[in-house]
Amino acid sequence: MRKGLHIGTSGWSYPDDWKGVFYTTSSSLLNQYLRYFETSEINSTFYALPRQNFIQHLSNLDEHVFFTAKIPKKVTHDNRLDLTGEGGEVLQQFLTLMRPIASKVPVLLIQLPPWPRSKMADLEAFLTRLDPAFRYAIEFRHESWLSADVRSLLEEWKVAQVIVDEPRLPIDLGTTTDFAYIRWHGHGEKLWYRYRYSEEDLSEWIPRIARVVDENETVLGYFNNHFSGNAPLNALQMLSLLGRSTPAQVRKLAQMLKRTATHQTTLDDF
Repeated sequence: MRKGLHIGTSGWSYPDDWKGVFYTTSSSLLNQYLRYFETSEINSTFYALPRQNFIQHLSNLDEHVFFTAKIPKKVTHDNRLDLTGEGGEVLQQFLTLMRPIASKVPVLLIQLPPWPRSKMADLEAFLTRLDPAFRYAIEFRHESWLSADVRSLLEEWKVAQVIVDEPRLPIDLGTTTDFAYIRWHGHGEKLWYRYRYSEEDLSEWIPRIARVVDENETVLGYFNNHFSGNAPLNALQMLSLLGRSTPAQVRKLAQMLKRTATHQTTLDDF
């Protein structure tokens, strides 16, 4: 695990939403993204197993660049963590494909659906099948998972409980292992992530991040509010408020703020 605080976005492949706000062209999106961020979540693995050429491309990137990746929804959603059939087969295929780039993708994200714990397979049985070549973070989206026995289970298996900023669950800064994982979804009404954090919203997170950083050697944080280029904008703003911006990030943020001010109605008309 790379030490320190690392902030990025949940995915980067948004050619329509981010062009003109963050991207300057529709080509080489990842290369453009990596000019300003060193990390991102890989969303595509949630929908389909990665192709070999994609894995090879990631392995060839600069060594300071790293990612996290979502475990396929066929495991977490379609089969509800049940690994006795298709879920287990897909999980093993995914882990086998990703193992050669475990140093480039050190953490895998288990994003659960917003369903009660009673409607899912046994969590401990699922955790026993995970590949120790990776570290894991799990995001709950239903309050029934927020219990002492689940937290103890995560501590036992050294799985990080994701710190989430979303409308239906409380912000819990407590961690369950030796690294922290934060996801900012937004406060949108119809879609959580159809939201642009204000500077006031982001400022409220500064003492929270300070606490989490103080208690963990590694902190990963990703903005998932991808509509209208809000995620990279808010990620750059957060880095600026934390006093951690690079010169390139400072320049990019200034450009984005100028562009979004020109198109304020489009961005805020949700």
